[in-house]
Amino acid sequence: MQPCGRMIGIGAVVLTVAVLPGCVAPPPAQLVAVTQLGSSSTTTATVPAPYRPPPKRAEIPPPAPSPHAFWQSGHWRWSGERFVWVPGRYVERPGPTANWIPDYWQQGADGWIWVEGRWTS
Repeated sequence: MQPCGRMIGIGAVVLTVAVLPGCVAPPPAQLVAVTQLGSSSTTTATVPAPYRPPPKRAEIPPPAPSPHAFWQSGHWRWSGERFVWVPGRYVERPGPTANWIPDYWQQGADGWIWVEGRWTS
């Protein structure tokens, strides 16, 4: 009986670990203010990555926190040792005619270089 009870206990723990993450609601969307055209609050990689970043992750944006909110997709950031995913977020459009030019990774002579996204008017 004891081995059977232990297996049931292990099964309950595994089931809890597998099911609970799906029960957690995503955090509410937050709006990040952008005050200048041409600026972005993402981090620039100062050291080129030695290899290509992984494919972008699929993201489903939560409902926008305001009509002026703009979704900036997530991206991979080079930590100096490995790629780390930076999730997407809402930012405030700096002006009614501002357009976002997305950031991207570009292969250079010394490796992969992060090119910041920017706003245009």
